[in-house]
Amino acid sequence: MIYLRTGIGIEPRGNDLVIASLEGNFSAGTFTHFARITDYATRPSDEVRREIHRFFREKGLGRDNVVFGIPRREVLLRQIDLPAEVKDDLRQVLAYQVQSYAPTDEESYCFDYLPLDDDAGARRIALLLVMVRRSVVDGYLRLLAGFDIHPVAVVPASIGLANLFLAGSRGAEHQTCLLADCGSGRLEILALRGGKFVYSREATRENGLDWGDLFVGEVSEALSEIRLGPGQTVDRIVLTGESAAVVGEEIRARIPNRELLEESLRISARLETRARLREAAAALGLAQTGSARNPALRVNLLPAEIRRRRLRWAHIPAAILGGVILLLLVALALRPIVQNRILSSTLDREIEALEGPVGRVKALEREAALLEQKAESMEELLSSRDRNLEVLQQLTLILPSDTFLTSYSNRDGTIQLVGLSGSSSELIPLLERSPLLRDVTQKGTIYRDTQTGRDRFTFEAKLENKP
Repeated sequence: MIYLRTGIGIEPRGNDLVIASLEGNFSAGTFTHFARITDYATRPSDEVRREIHRFFREKGLGRDNVVFGIPRREVLLRQIDLPAEVKDDLRQVLAYQVQSYAPTDEESYCFDYLPLDDDAGARRIALLLVMVRRSVVDGYLRLLAGFDIHPVAVVPASIGLANLFLAGSRGAEHQTCLLADCGSGRLEILALRGGKFVYSREATRENGLDWGDLFVGEVSEALSEIRLGPGQTVDRIVLTGESAAVVGEEIRARIPNRELLEESLRISARLETRARLREAAAALGLAQTGSARNPALRVNLLPAEIRRRRLRWAHIPAAILGGVILLLLVALALRPIVQNRILSSTLDREIEALEGPVGRVKALEREAALLEQKAESMEELLSSRDRNLEVLQQLTLILPSDTFLTSYSNRDGTIQLVGLSGSSSELIPLLERSPLLRDVTQKGTIYRDTQTGRDRFTFEAKLENKP
């Protein structure tokens, strides 16, 4: 299979590092490869780096489109409401807003935002501000650099999961959905309304706490926060993650209409990755965010100066390719000159050798032209014959005595007959037996003429082209 674009998603999940690849073509994409690097933070970095290198090498994956997912516990979300007048300077206004959340002057945040309202004419702008401490982002970037990985985007893993759901689940962009990431000992509830990311909260499963009680409590908290209006309901509750099957069984009696994410996704998966879909869902969503041309939720917490630096390096392959193309164009421009000099003498000799056959061909062409003139003259004589008289003569022979025409027309071989008949139902079979007519059809309805007591009809037919 030919893949047009590959995205790699990397997510820290508990003590492990989850890596998933999504290779896209004209369909929704294929989940092709998966790896779970256990205890990546406590093992020797050289050992982890070798394991990651081996995975990328054996699977034939590049590292130019890697999206890293920040764990939910490191992400700060705030819904804010601003006047529409700040729209032109929105990022600067948000920068001032973010400073108010910094605990100290030395601490700074990487931030981005998601719109919560599509009304361009509204007087207020509703946004979801997404923030992560710069020190956290830098720490993860240093860790990845030690593994020779330089992501093109840093995205909250929750938003990657939401992108996977919105892109792969039919109708989700028009519904109110609760998406539950059931990890090992942790539960995160995401709320999506009309394709917008409106809520996220992560809770830890304490010792002895029942999954069902934790889930129901977190769902109740989510519903109180998103504030459904009168008559509004949650359309879907979708579970994913390593513990999704266990949680689904425990809440079956209380929430019978829950579903598993893999049951509604439109992406395909290879046989060896299909069983890993639940635990890889967030990483797969990050990969989808990187491979999609227009992801539903676009967020990037990678510091701006790093983005600019990587953008400059990204131009180098393009510059090299441009130079090669320029050389090829120069070679193509010089090629005709060189070829003309080499071939000119050969062509002269071939022209001399072909003078005899060319003369015979020209004589044959003159004879063919005379024959063509004769054929055209005969066709002109045949086409000038007025065939309307033949058709009218034929009609007088085949039409019943109680039938007469009130109108006859011939437009480019399409004949229209209008008239009155006491036996209109028999006319079409009679007309079709004529050697001059074909494709006889009725136009309009046949109705009784009150004055004559006969049926008024309109028929069309094609004139046969045979002489």
